[in-house]
Amino acid sequence: MIDSEQKTSIRSALRDSRREGLINFVEEFITLLDQEGFSFQDLLEALAGWGYRQQSPPDEVIRYLEDAASQLHHLTRNQSKN
Repeated sequence: MIDSEQKTSIRSALRDSRREGLINFVEEFITLLDQEGFSFQDLLEALAGWGYRQQSPPDEVIRYLEDAASQLHHLTRNQSKN
């Protein structure tokens, strides 16, 4: 039988492994998006849209993603003017 400390350790290892896998997947996915001409702003807007349709994250999270996309848009516009 596995005791609670061992279960906690296993869960932690699984969580870390899952996070690493997701990081690698997202890195590859973003590289592909970039190659196809998509921007980080596009990704933020898509995440906000997806979150809105899922209605699982709190509205504050969706607003945060929308605000981040908007700020990124303004920053990139200002940089291109210089």
